[in-house]
Amino acid sequence: MARIKQVDSKEAGLEIGLHLFKFFLKSEHLHYGYFKDLEADISNLVVAQENYVEHLMSAIPSDVNSILDVGCGSGKFAETLVDRGYRVDVVAPGNQLSAYAKEKLGDSCALFNTKFEDLDTTKTYDLILFSESFQYIPMRKALDGAIKQLNKNGYILIADFFKIDAPGKSLLGGGHDYTEWLNILKSYQFEILKEEDITEYTAPTIDLVDQLSKEVLAPTWKVAFDLAADRFPLALKFLKWKYKKKLDKLENKHFAGQRTGANFKIYKKYMVYILKQV
Repeated sequence: MARIKQVDSKEAGLEIGLHLFKFFLKSEHLHYGYFKDLEADISNLVVAQENYVEHLMSAIPSDVNSILDVGCGSGKFAETLVDRGYRVDVVAPGNQLSAYAKEKLGDSCALFNTKFEDLDTTKTYDLILFSESFQYIPMRKALDGAIKQLNKNGYILIADFFKIDAPGKSLLGGGHDYTEWLNILKSYQFEILKEEDITEYTAPTIDLVDQLSKEVLAPTWKVAFDLAADRFPLALKFLKWKYKKKLDKLENKHFAGQRTGANFKIYKKYMVYILKQV
């Protein structure tokens, strides 16, 4: 009988990232940075993430008053929207991040602790926001669900990356297939008000991940294994035999130097869309 997973690995990764960002950078943003006119350096990440927020905010049509933030993460973006005068509710499918977002947002937003495709509410909104959450939802379910929750002449804002056809195999996971997305989009009667490629400005975020892997994770990993080899040689030998494939896969993914901004631009396309319901 297969073991039922009690902890979602994606949510766990986001929560770990949140704690690291809060401690080292005093930031609660969990999304990519927008590095236009900024060097790919960790000291610029907070500014780049704030620039990302401002870039999306500038895309929100002027007649929008109410917003549903799908996959709100820490709740920081939703908090910013509330501070700017929008009426905001959020969808948060996880447990730990939902609790964090609920504490941050308090009574300023209604929090729906469910997957977006399972959302059951009669409330509707002027704009449905998918900020790096679109990739986790089947595309047609995301669009159909958004239409259901939209007010008349409402909007959908999607900011996320897609995987594109390119030679070779990418170690960068995530993202819906871009060609499939374009075909699906054509089958809906949306007016496309904005279709912007910001891959160039978001890719440096992956360079920072690569720097973290090379300068922090890899040395720490080596020290841990050296210590284990000295203190627990038999146990380490057993673990390397038992989990060889998983360890090799993990090391290849994080330490092979393939998760870079340059490869992100080869295998991914980060897009911003404003779709208007017709």
